Amino acid sequence: MPTEFQRNFDRQAEGYDLARPEYPPELYSDIFSYCPIDESSRVLEIGLGTGKASGPVLETGCSLTGLEPGGNLGDLAKKRLGGYENLDLRGLTLQDYDCPDNAFDLVYAATAFHWIPEEYGYRRVYDLLRPGGTFARFAYHAGPDRGRRELTGEVYELYRRHMNGGKGEYRPLTRSDSGRLLAVPQKYGFTDAKFHLYEFTKDFNAGEYMGLLRTYPDHMSLEPQSREGLFHGIYDAIERHGGVMTVYYTVDLELARKSAGQ
Repeated sequence: MPTEFQRNFDRQAEGYDLARPEYPPELYSDIFSYCPIDESSRVLEIGLGTGKASGPVLETGCSLTGLEPGGNLGDLAKKRLGGYENLDLRGLTLQDYDCPDNAFDLVYAATAFHWIPEEYGYRRVYDLLRPGGTFARFAYHAGPDRGRRELTGEVYELYRRHMNGGKGEYRPLTRSDSGRLLAVPQKYGFTDAKFHLYEFTKDFNAGEYMGLLRTYPDHMSLEPQSREGLFHGIYDAIERHGGVMTVYYTVDLELARKSAGQ
């Protein structure tokens, strides 16, 4: 069953689809180089959302099962991906999905695996994979505007004022984080772990950036007065500093295999 936090996220489905970025094409190239898939492959996507990470996988011709418990998110995914006959979309969480072990060649999660308790998630994915199968976990992280330091400083101050003391200084992921991140799947028996990192930017005007903030459950769960103060303050700051906020995204990808002998 989805948590209340997840249900709040589902209520922002249309905003999510508009505001959240696409994943870089190189990411899919790296996944398919590590784990070639074709029409004979079975693939599972955990937390399909509105289908932002599904198209390139479906284009391979594989049989894709997508798990998405959010009804609004799932409805948008059906509109986006309705032309693909090789998609089986299930309105379920991973915890509620009943499937035999050793079923999939590739399991992946795109900015979704954090919803699942770590130990349960990795052990369940391991069981679902066929021997030699691949788990691809990737997620993007939104960083502050590096080119407009005064704007960024004002935004940090607004977070300190309205969001329980602030979010803290943002430290982008770097390749030096690979050991820490790859240790997680290795702890649960995965082998041949590989790390990739991608960077890109996206510009938002003030209204678009408000739409992005509304897709963050921790922001939407603030008390109304705090949320209004934070959002209005950031909107005003963006308008006063040129009308544009550039978000610096990093995306980390961890690839790992189930042992071929299991």
